[in-house]
Amino acid sequence: MRPLSLKGHDRALTRVRFNREGDLLFSAGKNKAPCVWFTENGERIGTYEGHNGVVWDLDVSWDTKRMVTSSGDNSIKVWDVESGECTDTINQPTPCRSVTLSYSGNLVGFSTLKMTKNLSALSVHDIRDSNQMKEGGEGLFRTSFDHSIIMSLFSSLDDKITVGNENGVILQYDIRNSEAPCATNESSHRFGITDLQLSPDGAFVISSSKDKTAALLDMTNLKQLKQYRSERPVNSACVSPMRDHIVLGGGEDAMQVTQTAVSAGHFEAKLYHMVFEEEFARFKGHFGPINTLAFHPDGNIIASGGEDGYVRVQELDAEYLEFTYDY
Repeated sequence: MRPLSLKGHDRALTRVRFNREGDLLFSAGKNKAPCVWFTENGERIGTYEGHNGVVWDLDVSWDTKRMVTSSGDNSIKVWDVESGECTDTINQPTPCRSVTLSYSGNLVGFSTLKMTKNLSALSVHDIRDSNQMKEGGEGLFRTSFDHSIIMSLFSSLDDKITVGNENGVILQYDIRNSEAPCATNESSHRFGITDLQLSPDGAFVISSSKDKTAALLDMTNLKQLKQYRSERPVNSACVSPMRDHIVLGGGEDAMQVTQTAVSAGHFEAKLYHMVFEEEFARFKGHFGPINTLAFHPDGNIIASGGEDGYVRVQELDAEYLEFTYDY
């Protein structure tokens, strides 16, 4: 099966996500408008116009009715997926770097970057409460950090939120008790966290980092279970919903790409065995680093977004589906 190559962004991709059924693919990039596509044929359904800067992250509710986006224009926006209308905006003093929706789709968690006198902050707001969503509204939960939070993720229903910062530290907070993190991992990564994703069954969090590794963590206590090593910085990692497989994406730092041959840049997506930590396959496609990866809920398609501005939808062939790992 030839991969679909989708061109809807004229700048680098920052996030690709499937909805729960997997029939729609959402993408955000360093241009202002996130896009939504049909997974089946790569047809673009539309764009969400309203931001005035890079869209760093997006998330979609379980019923695909609501989408949230975080942007460099210092705002979080809530969208009606079907109509493309922006229903709510939360303005912040500094750029919003990540956003996540809770299991119910009612709580939105987001992080902001540290700039000048403003500390990096993690906030949670209830979308159902108009007072929390209005200008200057007080959220359910807020805590500040000395180092910028790059990634946030609701990891346990509507209760716990896991964050990764620019120093490689991963923290987990229970939003019902905001005093201190309920779990911490300072040892898995030496450099900044680039992505955090939940495994489909919710038991693990997979983290990727600029230190050329990805780590599989126990969701309850953030203890490292496995580590996957690459030759280049890892920008994204995700877990297969049906096999014990992990896919990593990254490549030579975007700043150095012009001095790098495509073969030496390691711009392929790499498949690893979850338990044995060994790479067993890779597939090419992007001619720049891969910034974001997502597994289709059925486990037979991988979507990737690259620095080259393309979204690639790679359907895994029968050979992969029948593949058995030699112990």
